[in-house]
Amino acid sequence: MADYIQENEQQEILGHPIGLFVLFFTEMWERFSYYGMRALLILFLVAKIEDDGWGWSRTEAFALYGWYVMLVYLLPLLGGWLADNKWGHVKTVIVGAAIITLGHTAMAVSDLQMGIDLKFVFYLGLFLIVLGTGLFKPNMSSIVGKMYAPQSDKKDGAYTIFYMGVNSGAFIGTLLVGWIGETFSWTWGFGLAGIFMLFGLLQFYFARSVFGKAASEPNKKTIDATPEEKEQDVPFTKTDLTIAAIGGFFAISWIVDGLYSVVSRGNHFLVENLFEVEAFGKNISVNMSSIFFLLSLVVFITLGFSRLKRFQLIERDRLKVVFIIAFFVIFFWASFEQAGTTMNIFARDYTNRTLIGNWGLFYKIIDFILSIAPMLILTWVIYKLAKAIIKKYPLTILFTSISFIIIWVLVLLRVYDKVFAEATLVDTSWFQILNPVFIISLAPLYSMFWKKYTFSGPQKFFMGLTLLAAGFGMLAIGSMGITPGAQTASVSMVWLLLAYLLHTMGELAVSPVGLSYVSKLAPARMLAFLFGIWYVFTGMAGKLASIMAEYSDGIAENIGLSGFFLIFTIIPFVAGLVMLSLNKPLKRMMHGIDK
Repeated sequence: MADYIQENEQQEILGHPIGLFVLFFTEMWERFSYYGMRALLILFLVAKIEDDGWGWSRTEAFALYGWYVMLVYLLPLLGGWLADNKWGHVKTVIVGAAIITLGHTAMAVSDLQMGIDLKFVFYLGLFLIVLGTGLFKPNMSSIVGKMYAPQSDKKDGAYTIFYMGVNSGAFIGTLLVGWIGETFSWTWGFGLAGIFMLFGLLQFYFARSVFGKAASEPNKKTIDATPEEKEQDVPFTKTDLTIAAIGGFFAISWIVDGLYSVVSRGNHFLVENLFEVEAFGKNISVNMSSIFFLLSLVVFITLGFSRLKRFQLIERDRLKVVFIIAFFVIFFWASFEQAGTTMNIFARDYTNRTLIGNWGLFYKIIDFILSIAPMLILTWVIYKLAKAIIKKYPLTILFTSISFIIIWVLVLLRVYDKVFAEATLVDTSWFQILNPVFIISLAPLYSMFWKKYTFSGPQKFFMGLTLLAAGFGMLAIGSMGITPGAQTASVSMVWLLLAYLLHTMGELAVSPVGLSYVSKLAPARMLAFLFGIWYVFTGMAGKLASIMAEYSDGIAENIGLSGFFLIFTIIPFVAGLVMLSLNKPLKRMMHGIDK
C-alpha cells in the first residue's frame, strides 16, 4: 500500500474522503475537552476560595497556564516518534484519547468536597491531559496528510475542513463547559470535558480501519527500505543521541524547576540568584533555571544544524523552510495565546458585560443564533457521514449520534437559561467562543479564496500576522481610557469583538496553511515527527505568551493596558514584514512545492 490513501479509493463527502470526516468529529471532541478546560482554568484558579476557586493571583495563574500550554504542545514530539517508530498513527491516537479522558476524570474528582486536599489529583489530571494530547495531536494531522497524494491540490482544503472540526469542538466546549463551570460547578465543567473525549475515543476506535494500513502501522525500518530510501535516511548517531541527552537534561531541569515553583507557589530547587547583571540602570538577578533553558536552546540548535547538513540538498532545503516557518509561528501564537490569559482577564475585569434594554435583547438574539446555527450545520454533516458509513461502521455513528443528542440537550438548556434570565450578564468565557464561531463561518470562504487567488506561504503568513496585529490595535485603542494600574474598568465589549474577528482572520491565514506546508515539505518517513517539532515551536510560543502575561500587571502600571496591547500590535507586524521579505528565497528552497 502507498504511504497515502488515494482520494478516489474512498466514498466522498463534499469532495473529500469519508475518513476526513471521521477525523473531523474525533478532533472536534478532543478540542472540546481542551478548549472547554482552557476556558475555565484561569477563571478557576483566580476565583475566590469562597467561590470554590483556589484564590491564586493572576501572575500565579498565568504561570501554571503557560507551563500547561507549553507541555501540551511539547509532548507531540513524543507522540510523533512513537507513531513513526512503534505504534503507528491510529494506535497512538487511541492511547492518547484514553489518557486524556482519565485526565479530565481526575480534574473533576479533585474539586469534590471530600474533607481532604485533592490538589495533587488536579495536578495529576493536568499531567494526564498533557501526556494524552501529546500522543493524540500530531497523529491526527499526520493521518489527514496520509489520506492525500503528497502534492494533492486538495490538501489545503482538507486541512481547512479539518481545522473547522478543531474549532467546532473549541466552540461547543467553550460555550458549554464555560457556562456550566461559571454558573453551576467547576467540577461539572471539568467532568463534562472528559465525557465527550470518551465519545471521541469510541467513534474513532470503531472506524479505525477506514484510515488504511499506512496510518495503522509504523514506518518501515531501514533494513526493509529500498536502496533509494536507505540513501536518503539520516539516522541518529551515538553523537546525536548524546547531544540530545545533554539538551534534554537542561530542558527537563528547567521544566521541572518551573513546575515545582508553580505548585509550591514560589519555591525553586535550582539556585535562584546565581549572579546579577546591570541593565537599564537596574541590577537584574540571573537564576540557574534561565541558564539551563538557554543552554538547552544552544544544544538543540547545534544538533539541528548538524543533522540538516547530512540530508540531501532538496530535503535539506525543504526542512529548512519548515523550521523557518515554525520559527515565525512563535510570533503569531505568543500573541494569539493572550486569549487564554490577559484577554480573558480583560473580559472579566475591564469589560462591561452587563447589557440592558435593546442591547440585552440583541445579545440574546445573537447568542441564540450562535448557539443553534453551528449545531444545525454539524448535525447535517453527521447525517451525510451516517449515510456514507452506517452499514460498515454502525458503532461509530451510534456514539457520534448519542454524543450529539446530549450536546443538543445541553445547548437548549443553556439557551433557555440565557433567554429567560432576568439580568443579561455575558459570561467571561463567552468571548472565547467568538474565535471558533468566526472560523466556522470564515473557513469555507478562505478555502474558496485560496483556490481562486494564488499566494505563496510567506505571503499568507504576512497577511495573518498583520491581521493579528490589527486585532491588538483594536484592544490598544479600546483600553486607552483605562488608568494605568487600575484593577477594574468598564470598556465596551465592541473592542473585544473586533479583536477576536481580526485574530481569527489572521489565524486562518497561518495555522491551517502552516499544517499543510509541513505535510507537503516533510519526507514521508518523518511526517509525524516533524508535526511534533511544529508543535514544539507552538508550545514555546505558548510559554512565551504566559511570561508576557505574568508581566502584564507591571507593564500596565507603568504604561497602561493600552501600552501592553500595543506591544502585541508592533511585534507581529514587524515579524510579518520580515517573513514577506523572505518570500523569494523560501520559494526557491521549496523546490517546486509552492507553485
